[in-house]
Amino acid sequence: MMVLSGWLGAKADTYFQYPIVPDSITTFQARCDYLADHFFDFCDFSRSFSNRQRMGEEIKVYLTLISNANARKGAEGARALMKKLEKQPAEQLYVAELAEGSLYGDTAQYWLDHIYLPFAEAIAANKRIGKAEKSRYEHQAKLLRNSTVGGQVPDMPYTKADGTTSHIKADTAQVVLIFFNDPGCSDCFMARVRLNADISISDLIREGKLKVVSISLCDPDDEWKKYASELPETWTTGAAPDADLTFDLRSGTPDFYILDSRHRIWYKHLDIDQVLDVARQLKKR
Repeated sequence: MMVLSGWLGAKADTYFQYPIVPDSITTFQARCDYLADHFFDFCDFSRSFSNRQRMGEEIKVYLTLISNANARKGAEGARALMKKLEKQPAEQLYVAELAEGSLYGDTAQYWLDHIYLPFAEAIAANKRIGKAEKSRYEHQAKLLRNSTVGGQVPDMPYTKADGTTSHIKADTAQVVLIFFNDPGCSDCFMARVRLNADISISDLIREGKLKVVSISLCDPDDEWKKYASELPETWTTGAAPDADLTFDLRSGTPDFYILDSRHRIWYKHLDIDQVLDVARQLKKR
C-alpha cells in the first residue's frame, strides 16, 4: 500500500513522473496490474540511473506493485523492465540485486518465485554480464524452474541404504511427500518423530495413498546408513548430498515438498505443522 500516494501523479518527490491510473480502474489489484504495464512510461532509462539511490527507491516501489498484481501481469512487468535494461548490464544487475533482496533472499518479506524468476533469467541470459557475476542468478533460475509450484519435479537420483540408486520419479503414489533432512539437525529429528507418530500420515501410507520419501543432504556413508536404519520401514529413504543443487531448499532443513501422482509440485517449503494439516485434509476426502 506504500505506493498509493503516488499513483495519481500527485506525489511531489517522485524521481520521475508517475502515470495516472484511469478512474475506471478501482480495485487495488487492477491498479497494480495497470502500473505493472505503465509505471515507467515517463522514465528515461538512459539517464535515470545517474542517481542510483533515487532510482533504486523507485525500483522498490515497482517491486511492491508487481508483487500485488495478478501473477501473470507481475511476471510480465518484471520481464519488460529487464528487457529495457538488457543493453545496460550494470543497471540490469543492480535491479536484479534489488529484486533478489525483495523477492528471493533472506531479507524478503515473502518469496514470490513467479515474480523473481524473470529477473534471474534476464541476468543469466545477458551476454554483456560476466560469468562470475551471473553465476548466482543462473543457479537461482535453475532451482526455481526445477521447483515451480504446479510444475514437475526433476528426476533427481539418490542412493539407498543398500547402496543401490533410485530416483524421485520412481516413487509413486496418489500423494508423494518429500522430507528433505540432515541427520545432525535437531529440528529434522523432531519433524521426523512427529511425522512418524501422526495417525493421518500412518493411515494414508497404509491405504496406499501417500508415500513418504526421506532425502538426507549428506553422503551415503556408514553414519547415514545407521540413521536410515532408524527411519520407519514404510518410508523410502535416500541420501543425496547435492539435492540443494537441484531443488530449491533455501529455507534449509527440514523442508517438505508435496507432489501429486504425476510428480507435479503441489506445495513446497512446508513446515511440519503445515504437512500434518495437509495430511488431515487428505484423510477427510
